[in-house]
Amino acid sequence: MKKILALLLAVVLVFGLAACNGGSANKPAGTPNASTATVKPTTPEEIEAAQAEIRYAIGLLLDRNYIVESVSQAGEKPASSFVADGMADLNGGNFAMNAGKGNGAGYYSVDKSAFEANFNEAVTILKKYYDFDGTKFVGFPSLTYIYNTNDAHKAIAEYIQGALSAVGITMTLENQEWNTFLNTRKNGDYSVARNGWVADYTDPICFLDMWVSGSGNNDVQFGKGAHADLAIYDLDLTSYGYETKVEDGTWAETYDVLISTIKACTDDAKRYEMMHLAEDMLMATGCLTPIYFYTDLYMISPKVEGFYSIPLGYKYFQNTTVDGKGDSLPVCLASEPDTIDPALNSAVDGATMLTHLFAGIAKWAKAEDGTLSVVADCATELPEGVKNDDGTVTYTYTLKDGLKWSDGKAMSAKDFEFAWKRAASAELGADYGYMFEVIKGYGTDNKDDLAVKAIDDKTLEVTLNNAVAYWNELLAFPTYFPVREDIVADEKWATEAATYVCNGAYTISAWEHDSVITMTKNDDYHDAASVTMNEIKFYLSDDANNMLTNYKNGDWLLIDDVPTNEIASLKKDYANEFVIAGQIGTYYVCWNVNESLFAK
Repeated sequence: MKKILALLLAVVLVFGLAACNGGSANKPAGTPNASTATVKPTTPEEIEAAQAEIRYAIGLLLDRNYIVESVSQAGEKPASSFVADGMADLNGGNFAMNAGKGNGAGYYSVDKSAFEANFNEAVTILKKYYDFDGTKFVGFPSLTYIYNTNDAHKAIAEYIQGALSAVGITMTLENQEWNTFLNTRKNGDYSVARNGWVADYTDPICFLDMWVSGSGNNDVQFGKGAHADLAIYDLDLTSYGYETKVEDGTWAETYDVLISTIKACTDDAKRYEMMHLAEDMLMATGCLTPIYFYTDLYMISPKVEGFYSIPLGYKYFQNTTVDGKGDSLPVCLASEPDTIDPALNSAVDGATMLTHLFAGIAKWAKAEDGTLSVVADCATELPEGVKNDDGTVTYTYTLKDGLKWSDGKAMSAKDFEFAWKRAASAELGADYGYMFEVIKGYGTDNKDDLAVKAIDDKTLEVTLNNAVAYWNELLAFPTYFPVREDIVADEKWATEAATYVCNGAYTISAWEHDSVITMTKNDDYHDAASVTMNEIKFYLSDDANNMLTNYKNGDWLLIDDVPTNEIASLKKDYANEFVIAGQIGTYYVCWNVNESLFAK
């Protein structure tokens, strides 16, 4: 049987060179002559192998340089891989530069001079499966591309629609409100969708483990539905010293096993090599079409001091002042969050809110010299782990004195134990439940098997399967924040100010849905003395024009989006307020692996 991985990697790792077409969004000259389809796959295995090649070919039709220079215009870098630029590889290298073919070539050649060759390669591939009249393809099924309300997403969607239309592929665009859009993707009720992923911590695995079969972030539906039984994948880890060798296995039998092996590996050289192998497997499916590597574009008033952000996309307002005062700060990040339950949130805007509302074992902080690092928060310190005889590693955390919830009740280590077991449980089905896979006992039917235990009110013990380089960063991630058992017993606890109980720098004092969430300084926060801003108003909107109007009027002092057609003038007229910051993330198109690309 022809294997999907061998088939597509043979295609994606060979690039032709041709004269530059000047970055035009139109198809290049020299389109091949008319022809009739020569390949008609029939078995499920042949069909998926063909569809992987077709998805890859469509990715070749897209001029990424045109997108970043003429459509998005926010200083992004054309993406040739899924794991984002700026994510470190072994010994401090750039993981993206070593992906695919390596040396920056990745899985798609993004050189301007290569676009014509990419286009012609795409046509050659598609001619194998569809009739071609010399100008356009005949018989390609209509596609529907979904995206959430946003001018920039709309502009990119329209570009993709036009690029495909030029070769006869019809793509209908469907705009959805943010929360609806998230759930549509998550449920697999789509064919093609806009997507984006920003690093959760600074290790490449956070771009790779989201695609295991049981992940709530697995929008492609790998290992789900019909794809769960498709046995066409190979995995051979014998060269890395493992006995694992699978031929014609399912996604769960290969990719899931690979990710688990990576997480258990303590040999850095092997671990990074296997992470590159994991990205090879992902990209061989053609289900991930990278467009560009993110930048973080926002506008901030010069009145605001003390603000900082991190490359994960989170923004921090607790140490800010406005004109030297800490009365109130009005900002707008996005529309109504899908959820602000720490265990259930999977969006950057929601995570930003959660970092103000909750305090975990650890947190991200900015030092006086501007450096960012993970430091202790509710814990007195972040100790080194103790390696056990069986290779597991145990950490023991001592909580600070006097920790309280926002309703005045005392916190204890039991709150962390409960929260982690809840977030990791199959019963809750949290998108980020897989983040607890590094802890011993994860994945059993009994959530109490998770090796986290409150020794007493102030002592928390957790045992990992092995040493994990990014463990402290996990502790600072919202999914690891504490919640209280009696509070979350009410499933609607995280939807209203009156029922919201937290333990961070702020609490929610008012929530006008689809309008504004008002956060007020929490005097019971253990480090309340360091909080300079008394109130933050998170206005809720995904209308970039509305954001800009309120910013120009002085009503909002930070906005996280602007209209694409205003970017050029804003760079000039608001040079000191228009910010393009670094961010470790990838904007991409995702394909539902269970949707057919052949006429029914």
